[in-house]
Amino acid sequence: MKTQSIIAAVAILASPLALAHGMENSKQVYDSLVHNPVPGTASAKTLQGAIRQASQVWHDTGTASAIAGNNGEVLYPYGQSTPDILCSPLHTTIIKLLPGEKIAGSALGDKIRWTATNLQLGNQAVVLVRPMQKGITTNLVIAATNGKIYDLTLVSDQAKFVPTVGFYDPQQEWDKAVVGVQMQQQANATAQRKATMTLPNINPADLDFAYYVSGPHRYRPVRIFSAAGKVYMQMPPGMKYGNAPAVFVMENGKEQLTNFQMIQGYYVIDQLFHEAKLLLGTGDNKQVVTIHAGQRPSGW
Repeated sequence: MKTQSIIAAVAILASPLALAHGMENSKQVYDSLVHNPVPGTASAKTLQGAIRQASQVWHDTGTASAIAGNNGEVLYPYGQSTPDILCSPLHTTIIKLLPGEKIAGSALGDKIRWTATNLQLGNQAVVLVRPMQKGITTNLVIAATNGKIYDLTLVSDQAKFVPTVGFYDPQQEWDKAVVGVQMQQQANATAQRKATMTLPNINPADLDFAYYVSGPHRYRPVRIFSAAGKVYMQMPPGMKYGNAPAVFVMENGKEQLTNFQMIQGYYVIDQLFHEAKLLLGTGDNKQVVTIHAGQRPSGW
């Protein structure tokens, strides 16, 4: 797979950004949001698109930008800088770690004039910070259990503050986008292969049609034969993948689940059997079709 095709596909996934280019100070980000609000940033879908696009820019340039998120939230790219977090007395600023992380410990520089409280809310680790007065600065270091270190500068302002600060990992987001594109391409390739699969050329003289069936007529194969060590069952037109039965081969009186391929309306089982069952549904709704190899007994 060519890298260019992955990059192009990932770029297509991205939606319009709410980026603060070149701004790593939360006060500057805040002022930018106040004077130049970006429409649509309250949408989680738009935010995720912004993160994907920012990660694309990071991959292309090596530089990632802060993002204006929902409800005044500012997202910083992890590991790209030491963000200045704008706080204010009588207000609490929420600092959110990357989703799924847990706090191993934290250290606050000024414990007299600042408070910091660690919380784990389900899958989200947060630190609540608040200054006691304006015009003061300190630092906060947060260690996550996965080894990540967050080094933050806290700045106190009389009135202005950022209510929530979060992070995104551009490397992680890029890797996820690439994997997603690869999986989609693999799925497309698999679907293409299945679409072009054809039944093998078989000598009609080698076909064995000695099979008989019992069970609900609507689920019975309309034709069964074997050749070259495989069993071919032509299914009714309505038997698509959405309601395909499970196939069990009877071995020593026990049902063994068996894989099959769907080729041009035929179930192709890669083994011969004396008895097999097609099972649909469960409980009271279970339907069973039994297939026997050999000639139909007299009186059957």
